[in-house]
Amino acid sequence: MRRFAAVFPFAPVVCLTVLALVAFRPGGFDSPPKILFNDNLEPAGRLTDGVLDLQLELRKGAWHLLGDEQPGVEMLAFAETGGAPVIPSPMVRVPLGTEIHVSVTNPLDVTLVIHGLSARRVEMLDSLVVEPRSSREVRFPADAEGTFYYWATTTGSPLWRRAHEDSQLSGAFIVDPPDAEPPADRVMVMGIYFDGKLEDGQPDFSREFLVINGRPWPHTERLTYEMGDSIRWRIVNASMSTHPMHLHGFFYRVDARGDMSRDTLYWPAQRRMAVTERMNAGTTLSMVWSPDRPGGWIFHCHLSWHVIPNPMLGEEAQSEDEREAMLMLAEGHGDPNNHVVEGMGGLMMAMYVTPPEGWEPNEPKRRQHRLLVQSDSSNAEGRRQFGYVLQEGDAEPARDSVRLPGSTLVLWEGEPTGVWVVNRTDEPTQVHWHGLEIESYFDGVTGVGGYPTRLTPVIMPGDSFEMRITPPRAGSYMYHTHVNDIRQQTAGLYAAFIVLEEGEPWDPETDHIFLFGDSPETDFEPVLNGSLEPPPLELSAGVTHRFRFMNVTVGNPGVIWQLLRNGAPVRWRLLAKDGFDVKPAHRGLVPAVQNVSIGETYDFEFRSRFAGEYVLEIRAGRGRLFIKQVITVVEDQGATEN
Repeated sequence: MRRFAAVFPFAPVVCLTVLALVAFRPGGFDSPPKILFNDNLEPAGRLTDGVLDLQLELRKGAWHLLGDEQPGVEMLAFAETGGAPVIPSPMVRVPLGTEIHVSVTNPLDVTLVIHGLSARRVEMLDSLVVEPRSSREVRFPADAEGTFYYWATTTGSPLWRRAHEDSQLSGAFIVDPPDAEPPADRVMVMGIYFDGKLEDGQPDFSREFLVINGRPWPHTERLTYEMGDSIRWRIVNASMSTHPMHLHGFFYRVDARGDMSRDTLYWPAQRRMAVTERMNAGTTLSMVWSPDRPGGWIFHCHLSWHVIPNPMLGEEAQSEDEREAMLMLAEGHGDPNNHVVEGMGGLMMAMYVTPPEGWEPNEPKRRQHRLLVQSDSSNAEGRRQFGYVLQEGDAEPARDSVRLPGSTLVLWEGEPTGVWVVNRTDEPTQVHWHGLEIESYFDGVTGVGGYPTRLTPVIMPGDSFEMRITPPRAGSYMYHTHVNDIRQQTAGLYAAFIVLEEGEPWDPETDHIFLFGDSPETDFEPVLNGSLEPPPLELSAGVTHRFRFMNVTVGNPGVIWQLLRNGAPVRWRLLAKDGFDVKPAHRGLVPAVQNVSIGETYDFEFRSRFAGEYVLEIRAGRGRLFIKQVITVVEDQGATEN
């Protein structure tokens, strides 16, 4: 089975790839005008006396998304009249109450349909149809604050089906508070483009490009900040896919969530902290974070297929078999010590936080662990299994012993700790400590992490690396490989990481980890705690239990977890998300249904007064059952009820 088709159920399994658009070199005889990248730094149009005049024109141009010296693709893009076409489309940014006047010219032989150039406080957003070789105008008030967007199509496709020439006709639409300077924030628009189709017309997922403000990693903009900066981002998912967006090393505050029609600005009591936030197609996110540690960091989609190396274009374009071999074998990812730059692509950005003068990392004496990276085979062909094995005692485990998932690491809040990671495999690797507030050098990102004089190294075969941390808070976290993720992570390099409060004992009788990951024995079929059919779990009635839910799969961002009794959800209490305790106001009993996306962890408290059989189901967003965990609650004569 084709790997790309296996991950996306609506991509059929066929072998012939047909390129839909022809890539070309810049400067050719018939080269169309160049499409520029739009970093959304300046608003479009002319704002005078409370009225914005904006003139847009549809253009066909050359989009050199991999760099000016690389082949480009012919794309549709919007331009301000008299200016160059840009991707994403020109940003509309005005104060609340502005009267907006937009004229759109369509000189091409296609029908253009534009959505989102409309007032928001209406029963239905208007769309604007611009016939071939004609112009239209629209006037409307900016009547609602928030992060919105507009988008267009020439094929009549909905947003979640735009895949080819019109897929980047999307622009940010920001409405700021009236009578005030716009906040110092950055606006990022995400998009997806396919330069190939399958025989039945479906997009060829081996020819998928994912971009932020018109560029895929490593061509995305590099940002620089100072420690203590208040960093505000607005993210617009104008693509056809879901993206769980993950920030390394820090929590960010979710201030607002919305879509094209409305934006919900949270009151202070509603705001939540996260390291990963799922963004469905067509949604928006406003976030704030403040770095308290220097170094290199990344922000990326945690659906691993969205950060694989970019396909090539033109004569260098790879076949689907070549792409699959690159992802599933050990070779073909460039310099291991520069892996994140040379061996990844797609939806990712990098930031550097400048250290203050005289800054030095804290180096106290540490409690030590020894973590071995193991493999059951040295054969580079076919499926092999990797595993993280925590050494217990003085004797090392056998070199080919592995476990799925890897060993759970249990640490305590405030305790300086070191983890020696020893690579006993024949492949380079590195470990990302997902969700942990850690120094950049130890975060596991080779090519970006660390500092100019001390870059994070890869862990070569036979070598080791010490991760150092003093956990600042108790919570549920994960750790996983950050080198050749599709190969190594699906083969077993992932595990749970638990931080307990100071002095708190670890009690697996009442504290339960449910780790949803991939198995090397299946073709991207997820497993729960390493099993397709996990053994029944027995709990005592009247006893309070903690459930720690974690999703570390590479391709399942929309997974619903629900705890059922007699076919109906019971009730549980939310304690934490991504390791950050939720506010007391959010701790009420709620129906036991939760979407846990890739890179997210959720902690729930469950206490049942009733004996009987319960079922924890994990289903895809469309209802397909992945895993069923039977939980039997038995009477406990010594327990007391609330």
